[in-house]
Amino acid sequence: MKAILRTIALAAIPMVSMTEVVMASSLLLPNAAQLAGRWQLYPEQQQAQACDLRLGATEGEIEGDLECAKGLIGLRPGSWLVTPDTLALVGGDGSSVVHFSREGAQRYAWTTPDGKQLVLERLDK
Repeated sequence: MKAILRTIALAAIPMVSMTEVVMASSLLLPNAAQLAGRWQLYPEQQQAQACDLRLGATEGEIEGDLECAKGLIGLRPGSWLVTPDTLALVGGDGSSVVHFSREGAQRYAWTTPDGKQLVLERLDK
């Protein structure tokens, strides 16, 4: 019986190691240079109302139609940051943050408190 338990325990070690590696690789953090470029922020199904934004290669740099973005998300973005599963727009005061969840390599989305879905989509892929 002890031999069987020992065999099971030894067989489990590689599985645990592989699981840790797979989980860690799924949380790879894109760097700012990978996300830098032209983006559009718009209500889903209403791309004609898009706000053009440019994320800089240095995390935090943001330019573009920031007043338009304020109209959609309720705060004027002053910077941006990336987390393992979101791209966040940070208010100019530095305390307000809107986290857009990753939906694909070039697309993030956020649902407003009133249930409207906003899309943040990269233009230059």
